[in-house]
Amino acid sequence: MNHLKLHFLFLVLPAFMFSQSDDKQVAFRELTVEQGLSQNSVVSIAQDQTGFMWFATQDGLNKYDGKQFKHFPYQFEDVTRNTFSKLGKIYVDNYDKVWFVANSGKLHKQGNTPETFKLVSNIKKASTVLQAANNDYFIGTYGSGLYKIQHKTKDTIQILKAEDKHLVTYDLFQDGEKVLVATLNGILEIDTNNTYRFLTIAKNTNFSAFTKSLKNDKLFLGSYGKGLFVSNGNEMNFKPFTGFEKTTLPSNLIIQDVLVDSSEKLWVATYGDGAYLIDFKKQTIQHFVANKTDPYALHYNDVLSLYEDFTGIVWLGTDGSGLSYYDEDLVKFNVLTNKQAPDNISIDFVRAIVKKDNEVWLGTSNKGLTAIDFETNSYKMYTTKNSTLSSDRVMSLFNSQGTLWIGHQNSGLQKWIANETFKSFDVTKGMSIWKIYQAANNRLWLCTLNGLVLFDEEQGVVKTYHSKNSVLTSNAIRTVESGNDNQLWIGTEGSGLYVLNTKTGIIVDVKEIKDRIKSLYYNNNILWVGTNGNGIKAYNTQSKTIKHFTTNQGLANNVVYAILPDSKDNLWLSSNKGLTKATIDNDTIVAIENFSNYDGLQTNEFNTGAYFKDEKGMLYFGGLEGLNWFNPNQLSYNSDKPRTIISGFDIFAKPHKITQNDVFSSKQNTMTFTFSSLHYSQPDRNQYKYQLVNHDPNWISSGNNNTAHYTNLPPNDYTFKVISSNYDGVWNETPATYTFTINKPWYLSTLAIICYALLLLGISVWVYKYLKWRWHMKMKLEFEHKETIRLKKLDEFKTKLYTNISHEFRTPLTLITGPIEKQLAKPKLTKQDKKELLMVQDNSKRLLNLVNQMLDLSKLETGHFKLAIQQGDLDVLLKQIAEAFQYKAQQKNIQFTYVIPELKQVWFDRDIVEKIVTNLLSNAVKYAPKNGQIYFETTRKNGQLVMSFINNGNTIPNEQLGKLFQRYYQNQKSTDGVGIGLSLVKELAIVTHGNIVANTINEDNIQFTVTLPIERSFYQISEISDEISENNFREKLEDIPSTSTTKHNSKNPMVLIVEDNKEINDFVATIFKHTYNVIQVSNGEEGKQFALKHIPDVIITDIMMPKLDGVQLCNELKQDIKTSHIPIIMLTAKSGEANEIEGFKTGADAYITKPFNPKKLKLIVNKQLELRKRLQQHYGKTLSITPDLKIISNDDQFLKRLTIVLDKHITNQEFNNTQFCKHMQMSRTQLHRKLTAIFGVSATEFIRTQRLKLAQELLQKSDATIAEIAYQVGFNTPSYFNKCFKEIFGCTPNEYASKHV
Repeated sequence: MNHLKLHFLFLVLPAFMFSQSDDKQVAFRELTVEQGLSQNSVVSIAQDQTGFMWFATQDGLNKYDGKQFKHFPYQFEDVTRNTFSKLGKIYVDNYDKVWFVANSGKLHKQGNTPETFKLVSNIKKASTVLQAANNDYFIGTYGSGLYKIQHKTKDTIQILKAEDKHLVTYDLFQDGEKVLVATLNGILEIDTNNTYRFLTIAKNTNFSAFTKSLKNDKLFLGSYGKGLFVSNGNEMNFKPFTGFEKTTLPSNLIIQDVLVDSSEKLWVATYGDGAYLIDFKKQTIQHFVANKTDPYALHYNDVLSLYEDFTGIVWLGTDGSGLSYYDEDLVKFNVLTNKQAPDNISIDFVRAIVKKDNEVWLGTSNKGLTAIDFETNSYKMYTTKNSTLSSDRVMSLFNSQGTLWIGHQNSGLQKWIANETFKSFDVTKGMSIWKIYQAANNRLWLCTLNGLVLFDEEQGVVKTYHSKNSVLTSNAIRTVESGNDNQLWIGTEGSGLYVLNTKTGIIVDVKEIKDRIKSLYYNNNILWVGTNGNGIKAYNTQSKTIKHFTTNQGLANNVVYAILPDSKDNLWLSSNKGLTKATIDNDTIVAIENFSNYDGLQTNEFNTGAYFKDEKGMLYFGGLEGLNWFNPNQLSYNSDKPRTIISGFDIFAKPHKITQNDVFSSKQNTMTFTFSSLHYSQPDRNQYKYQLVNHDPNWISSGNNNTAHYTNLPPNDYTFKVISSNYDGVWNETPATYTFTINKPWYLSTLAIICYALLLLGISVWVYKYLKWRWHMKMKLEFEHKETIRLKKLDEFKTKLYTNISHEFRTPLTLITGPIEKQLAKPKLTKQDKKELLMVQDNSKRLLNLVNQMLDLSKLETGHFKLAIQQGDLDVLLKQIAEAFQYKAQQKNIQFTYVIPELKQVWFDRDIVEKIVTNLLSNAVKYAPKNGQIYFETTRKNGQLVMSFINNGNTIPNEQLGKLFQRYYQNQKSTDGVGIGLSLVKELAIVTHGNIVANTINEDNIQFTVTLPIERSFYQISEISDEISENNFREKLEDIPSTSTTKHNSKNPMVLIVEDNKEINDFVATIFKHTYNVIQVSNGEEGKQFALKHIPDVIITDIMMPKLDGVQLCNELKQDIKTSHIPIIMLTAKSGEANEIEGFKTGADAYITKPFNPKKLKLIVNKQLELRKRLQQHYGKTLSITPDLKIISNDDQFLKRLTIVLDKHITNQEFNNTQFCKHMQMSRTQLHRKLTAIFGVSATEFIRTQRLKLAQELLQKSDATIAEIAYQVGFNTPSYFNKCFKEIFGCTPNEYASKHV
């Protein structure tokens, strides 16, 4: 793995031995005052539920987040003797409250405010704290008894009897439902009812600490001076524990603390004798003691406290060296360096490795030969001074069937005999033997600087292959590797790869590989070639194909010293930058994982030839500082996800309290967030990602940097999110979040903007009205008097006409109703006759009412019509009217259905409702065909009555529905009536604050829908006939619609979609969202404002919209110089050439009718952008501002202004982007997007290209020097001018001038 460099001292090994058992080495690290701890005597350790670590020291309480310490001014006792200890304590209860016992037994508890503590004054000489499972607290003391604070009642009671109050409580432990107390001579066992019993374990002995192994069902108890005691299950029969058959534990240990970790191993902290780790499953005991010469050992022998945190890290608090801690997943590799070896043993600069029997032999570069027995931890070192070793420079080692062979630099070959005796072979004298390899018939291949040598112990040198007797072009043979069928692959130092047929003696040059070769490995017809500087190559020996892998594919380094396979056919490579694990599939590396010295390597740099694999699959690699060995199957990774917190929040570098959903002013917009990953093993390798929602489009990787800084945040709602990983790259995807809001400044608030708009609107209206008033005043004054007289006479005539007509109609109606009433007075009428006569009477009266419609229209026009709203049962009236029309419907055999729910005590004008319903039902019966259908339904919705009238027999086309409510309109000349009924209905509906609409349901059915208010709140006081209304209208504020956007990519064009129909808006957005930055708004006014502010690349707009329709939007944008270049595509349901011509007149670039083809729409947009791109390319070739560059005619004005500004200011050296925007009277963003749209360059690039264009002309016409021309066209330095000129024209100004002389 590639990791960041640690700031802490990297500690990887225990001090006691280097075992080749299945156990990995134990690595300790430290936290001391150098890293921020307040003091180096750590008496107690705890972790709160958030994940912060708490450390109690002699001088201060410490809170630690992995990055920094926070100190609290409390001191803790540190009194330790052979028979007792008096130490401060820290404890976190079930409610995440921190308790601690400071000097003199003063008990403190965390207050309601974080990081504040209050003294518990009613308990003296406290020693320890425990909260039981039922949330009751137990407080132990130094000789003042044992207290219990009941959770429910908050009462504090003394548990011990008077004769037992002298007992000191050293530790409290919950075992099931019982609480155990470690004290003098034994323990106390306390039941839930506060009764207890004393269990004697050992006389004159103080017992220090409890822990329990749930898996092994063992309870452990430490003592001061009498070692460790253990009890099985709940027997409470404690016996001394002195170890196992092969390993023992001293019985006189002064035990300060005990801990069973998550692996069910027991840690024992002692005073003066370091720490012990006991594995009951494997029956092993490891002893860790301090060793000043070994930086990898435990840091101090006085260990006071133990704790395992959420991530499995075991913490050891010492009495003088701060904290030591251990993470079993951190150390990937066993390591041995000079620092762990005895003083007289040298194991650095390892050049060769081999294992013989139980000993590992190391050949070094100038320090002889070392044999190590890891089981007995014994070392033997052979040099030219203490043995017959011929040279201290050992380059190669080989174990051939139990015989150890040694290859030297310039000193030939030797064989290990015994007892410091080595046998030399004169025939190899002077040879430098880089590798020894097994040959047939117990012979050896020797890779030397003098060629490849076949050696026989009896015959000496049998054969030598070199450049004079073979195709070899180099005699420096670095390595060999057996292949198939008598093949021996030869890797040379300078001339690449060769293959020897050991049967025929013929060597063939592999011309495809000519690298400097360091190592070879052959498997399944694939030869892996490690090179010196060119990575690793996979050579298929059958197909002769090569695959090449370097740092570009993920290797740590391109020098591959060694290649070793593991049991899963992964390849392990050593290099100058650590070890690499390569997962292979035949001849392909499919995954790469790199490891550095932070993972436990002796150093990052390894050596040529220093590698070995033993029969158990253990891999060995040697380097500059020593040896690494490991079993790849036992490699472990830390899978614990770290907890991420936001630990700090600053506004303008001043700390601010973190409160969710906080609101800040517009001036509080520069913020810094500090965060921590609460994984404490190598915290400097923890990685972070953060995102400020509504500001950062994506997550930002900050590496190990735990701060995020934002400046000048705009007003908005924000959520800051942060996640982290541990040192092995395991991420906790659940983020820590903080939500806040930055308000707009008062002058940009919604109220202020509304005021500005109203003020501007008011001024505009006033100016318009004033000018219009002046223009019309003379004519108005001239004709006002005559018009008044004419209108008065016309009104009088209309009123008289309507009155006369009504009187003429009333006379015959009276003659009808009179006889009907006379007939109804006869007593012998049948029920059917009476019913029919009553029906005639009712309809004659309704006919009379219809006559009054003309008068009603007159009243409505003159404003004399008044509402008479009353409260009553509307359903009764509607049912009566419906029943009256049922008779006429039966006459035409019409199926008449009506649904009228209960409408009690509602508010309505009876006369108006009757006229509306009667008129519409009359029309329905009149125009429905025989055997037709009429459906009348009323519903109550949101305080309004919705009446629906449906009948078949419709002959009115859709385009004429809107004319039905025009007075005197008739869709056919033969139609009965004069066309005032529906006009009257509409006027009546409007006057009663309602509405009526007509629509066709299908080709045959027509529907009229009337909406009338039926709650008192809809009417004014003057409209209520029987009581005064005191209700006031409430203004309903509509939410300002928010702009909908897709995730932006700055390289994609921006498309603005203006459409009030949300479904169509979203549909169009999906067409472009993958290749464009899409902005969605819902009306023309929003589209206009956004276009003026952000200058999109394309606008797609509907025509029919609220506030500002598409035609107006197109017209205004095309007239504005800032937006005139933007292509506008109109989408509309209005089809036909006339509508298209109207759209094109406004300047629209394309006109598409609905429904439209998405491919067509996308093609049109692409073509519009391609047109702009071609114009931009034209400018890039010519650098000229010509009329050809205008997108529409309105751009003439922009190009003219642009030309004037450039002519006036281009030669001014002070003329920059800011001055350019000022003279063009445009904002920086507007000018940038305008220039980008027309010319394809930014404002700065545009100025520079125009200056270079002017310089080009001067170079052709002027005889001035290059420097003079540079200053004339506005460049500050000739060198920068030369650089820019060459970038544009491909040559220097001098070269250009010489070509055009």
